[in-house]
Amino acid sequence: MKKIVLVLAVAVATAAAASAQTAAKQPATAKQTASKPAAHEQAHAKPAKTPAAKAMSTKGEVVSTDAAAKTITVKDASGNSTTYTATGAAVASLAKLSAGDEVTVTHTDTSATKIVKAAAKKSGKSSK
Repeated sequence: MKKIVLVLAVAVATAAAASAQTAAKQPATAKQTASKPAAHEQAHAKPAKTPAAKAMSTKGEVVSTDAAAKTITVKDASGNSTTYTATGAAVASLAKLSAGDEVTVTHTDTSATKIVKAAAKKSGKSSK
């Protein structure tokens, strides 16, 4: 009698373990299926971001620069101020600029890739 009870207990334990493994695998399969469309959407999202990364130029007056933070704030002709984070060669340009300088900032979103200081304007007065 003890052997029969022992065999039944082992059978129940084995069935419970198999059931638990099957239950554990099903949510993982559901997660994998759910992640595939997300990965598919991400693949389609990358080309949509490409046009946003197009380089643009903004002309304006330097409001402030912060060499330590690698940032420059520029006020454009319409009076809007924008802060850009300098990258690459633009970082070296920050040290040469001060508030009030006229600049052209080549940027993608908020990353400045090139900063060019405008040439000093001539006074236009003739010496007569």
